[in-house]
Amino acid sequence: MDETAESPEEIWGDYFTKRSPSASDVSRLAMRLHKAKKHDHVIALINAAMLNGQAQPWMYDVLAMSMEITGRPKKQIERVLLSRLDFTATDVPNMIFSAAYLKRFGGDQQALNLYRQASKLQPTRPEPYVLGLKIADKLKDYDAIGWGAAGVLAYVWTPGFQLRHQEALDIVAQAEKDLKQAGNSEQLKKLRMTVTAARQRDLVLKLSWNGTGDLDMLVEEPLGTVCSYAEPISQGGGIYIHDGYGPNQKNCFEEYICPYGLSGDYRVRVRHEGGSIVGKRATLTIIRYHGGEKQQVHKMPLVLEQEETVVRFNLPRGRREKLSEKPHIDRTALEPAGRKTSRIPRIRDTGAAGRRAARSYAQSRRNRVGAVGFTPVVQFIPEGVFLSGTAVISADRRYVRVSMTPVFNTITDVFTFTFQGPGAGTQTNPGVQGGGGGN
Repeated sequence: MDETAESPEEIWGDYFTKRSPSASDVSRLAMRLHKAKKHDHVIALINAAMLNGQAQPWMYDVLAMSMEITGRPKKQIERVLLSRLDFTATDVPNMIFSAAYLKRFGGDQQALNLYRQASKLQPTRPEPYVLGLKIADKLKDYDAIGWGAAGVLAYVWTPGFQLRHQEALDIVAQAEKDLKQAGNSEQLKKLRMTVTAARQRDLVLKLSWNGTGDLDMLVEEPLGTVCSYAEPISQGGGIYIHDGYGPNQKNCFEEYICPYGLSGDYRVRVRHEGGSIVGKRATLTIIRYHGGEKQQVHKMPLVLEQEETVVRFNLPRGRREKLSEKPHIDRTALEPAGRKTSRIPRIRDTGAAGRRAARSYAQSRRNRVGAVGFTPVVQFIPEGVFLSGTAVISADRRYVRVSMTPVFNTITDVFTFTFQGPGAGTQTNPGVQGGGGGN
């Protein structure tokens, strides 16, 4: 084929008129022309294929790229990318991809519209909010800033979510400042209400303990969904944001949050995976409607006498009405630093034999954790009112002088801390207050 005898449009128009190449043949032709840097021919090839009923989704991206290389007007490129949506009207990943292309070619407003449309199709998907919020901030679109910030605060829980949340709050703070200076009180009020509602959490659970051991928390939600370390994001709206273990006491907690929870009964299973837990006790903090006007905080002390402790409670006014789509989680990305070396492996339940093996293995791990000797210190601490006195008889034996010394001892608090080392154990320091009297 002599590609110089005619214009690219004539060459490829004639080609498709006389032939019916397969989809793979068309893609190979486009790749060959692209490598040869014949971008005008790539554009003509794709246009001719579309006119002859052989359009494919990839063609819009390649066409937009070739048009950019040849310096075609941005408006034409935007139209190409928007036409791509005819193939992917309900395909959220492709919508996000197209929006990214539009932003690259300067179509910020069109890209923002696509991100907002994608969020309507999949409200719990985080990418539209994160990417759309940046564009909204650039355009100073305060309604879109409220949408994006609310989405980030409610639905972005991927690793590093704290940074994303703070970035959203910083953008909101600047937007509030701008609106206040402009005297736009109505838009300012709307923005604040949107963000305040997004920062509320229907349910927050925090399990904390002291010691060198490891506790796990498994949350069973009303419609049968489960959220745990193994399944950190559930269809019931739960997110397992922290999986802790000893001996670092700052890391000895598990945390679960549910921004939009289902109404009904919840069940929390606390499992002792291994190691030493001080006093075999832990504290489960249940916060309903966190951040709202009707916030309720309830702390429950747990005694870990069995392998599993179960706590049941109710959430009467959850804001979620149905299950969300099943999330796809990269568990390796959620793995805390150092977790793999200290984590007790899970043993798949294969019946009674499997359960016995699991218990035996867990018990052996518990017996081995620390591998140190303990020297307990037993100390008597008096508490209450104590009275001592002395009597002196005068020389003429007419008077008796009595000196009374009352002592009031009260244990005001007990602080515990744990450290490891040969011959070391758990030390308990009591705080004691006392007072005395005179004659």
